[in-house]
Amino acid sequence: MARQNNYQNTVAFEADETSLKRLSHKRTLSILTSLALLAFLLAISLIAMAILYFQKERKLEELEEVVEKIRASLWLSNVRSKEALDNVHFLENISTAFSEIQARLEKANASRTAAQGRYRNLLGLVSTGWKFYDGNFYYFTQVAKSWQDAEKACRSYGAHLSSITSRQEMQYLQREASGQTFWIGLTDQQEEGNWTWLDGSKYNQRVSFWAQGQPDNWYGAPGHQEDCVHLAGQWNDVSCTYSYKGICKKVSP
Repeated sequence: MARQNNYQNTVAFEADETSLKRLSHKRTLSILTSLALLAFLLAISLIAMAILYFQKERKLEELEEVVEKIRASLWLSNVRSKEALDNVHFLENISTAFSEIQARLEKANASRTAAQGRYRNLLGLVSTGWKFYDGNFYYFTQVAKSWQDAEKACRSYGAHLSSITSRQEMQYLQREASGQTFWIGLTDQQEEGNWTWLDGSKYNQRVSFWAQGQPDNWYGAPGHQEDCVHLAGQWNDVSCTYSYKGICKKVSP
C-alpha cells in the first residue's frame, strides 16, 4: 500500500510538473507574442513617424519654394517698378527735351522768317535806290521840295530827313551828294538857336559841321527866318521855304 501511494504521489507530482511546464511555456509564448506585437506596432509607429517626418520635410521644402517664388516675384516687381519709374522719368526727360527742341525750332523758324523778311526789305530798299552805310539806309531824293515837303516824302518811306552824328557819316554823305545841295533833318523851328534832329538823335555842338559863319539866321531870308538846314558841302541854315532835294535816313530793319 505504501509503495502504491508513493507511486501515485510521484505520478501526481510529475503530472503537476508537466502542467507547470506547459503553463510556463504558454506564458512564454504569450509574452513573446506580445513582445512581437509590440515590436511590430513600434515598427509601424516608427515607419508612420518617418513617413510623417518626410512628408513634413517635403511640405516645408514646398513652402520654402513658394516663399522663394514670392520673394523672387516681389523682387522682380520692385525691379520692374524701378524700371517703370526710370522709364517714366526717361520719357519725361524726352518730353522736356522735345519741348525745348520744339521751342528752339519755333524760335529758329521765327528768326528765319524774320531774316527772310529783313532780306526782302533790304533787297527792296536796294532795288529802289537806297544806299547802305554803317547800319543805316540813305535815299537821295531827286525832286526839289520845301523842307516840310521833303520830310513828308521821307516819312512816306518810313524814314526822316537825315541826321548826321559822326564825322564818318558826314564824310560819307558828302561823297554821295557829289557837290549837290540836300535838305537834312536839323531845325530850330521850335526855339531859335535850339537845334534838334527830326529822327530824335541828340544834337551835339561838338560834332557839328557848320560852314564858316553859320548858323546866322540871315535877316534877308523870307520872313527873316532861317530855321532849316541843308547840306551844301557843309551845313548852312536857310529858309524852310526854299526847294532842295532831300536825304532820307532809316535804320536798317
